[in-house]
Amino acid sequence: MKPNDYAKLEKDYSFKKSYLKNTPWWKNILMIPPVCFLFVGLIGLLYLFNNDMLASWYVIPYLVFFVVGTILLKTIKRHIQKTMMSTEGSFHICLAKSIGERDGYVYVIFTNDSRRHDKYNITNIAKGLSLDAVLSKHNGSLKKESVLIHDEDTDSEYYLRAYFNNDITKRNPDWRTEELFPVLFIDKKYTFIVKKKDLI
Repeated sequence: MKPNDYAKLEKDYSFKKSYLKNTPWWKNILMIPPVCFLFVGLIGLLYLFNNDMLASWYVIPYLVFFVVGTILLKTIKRHIQKTMMSTEGSFHICLAKSIGERDGYVYVIFTNDSRRHDKYNITNIAKGLSLDAVLSKHNGSLKKESVLIHDEDTDSEYYLRAYFNNDITKRNPDWRTEELFPVLFIDKKYTFIVKKKDLI
């Protein structure tokens, strides 16, 4: 894909939403009120149903709670997701380059700046890196999150990340022949390998 294609994909709402599902976006304090409304409404309706009072006037307040909760839930869900997707520096497609493999993991680097689609830039940065040096400083954390590194020698910043080999080949089987593969940077904890089907 060309840089322009990656830029277009970054603006695709359905593409971003499909990867957002793999994050705990719902763990937000704004989700508490609609869940409480739904809970009260559901418990009330179940109570009335068990006591054969579902056809009485008592059902109205619980129905209101349930309906308001449903509307609030959909509205707040949409708000949270749009806010996350429009966060600066988030939901960027970045070209990742392998700097080596060890114990079933592939260690890659990528940048999340204006040159994130530039394969020559990331290839040049990768040339000056040693896997042994990287692992001596960041071995454990790389498997859990993307680690931002500032290289004082070249005055450049890049991210390091370890992916399980099978995860890469499963989502993007052509990565070995093309050397680089795209990742979707949401935040340092959630950086996903872009699936091949999304690149076609």
